[in-house]
Amino acid sequence: MRKERDNRRGSPWVLVMLCCILAVPTVGELLGYYPDGLDFMALRPAFVTGALLGVAHVVLRPVLRLLFAPVGCLTLGLFGLVIDLALIYLSASFVEGFAVPSFTYALFTALLINAICAIVAGRR
Repeated sequence: MRKERDNRRGSPWVLVMLCCILAVPTVGELLGYYPDGLDFMALRPAFVTGALLGVAHVVLRPVLRLLFAPVGCLTLGLFGLVIDLALIYLSASFVEGFAVPSFTYALFTALLINAICAIVAGRR
């Protein structure tokens, strides 16, 4: 029964990747960091950053959450948000032509990714 539900919903890591790829340019557009609108060539570094962030969320995030589980327990899970913010800044540092404009941008991106992944992929 569980296997049938997983096949019907799709693979969760694909959904996490898609959420990350779309969240980075979406938050930038919502916060007004792209005054020219949705021009793909202008948003290309944001999509690449989102793809790197997706890989980091799928590969690094579970390992970091496991390593920092005691700190997460002490902070009632809020340290997971710190890990997400660090992954956003880390993935942005690898892409030339993209920089995280503000802490608010990184915070909203992390919150959006976690909210969408909790709803769509069933991730906590």
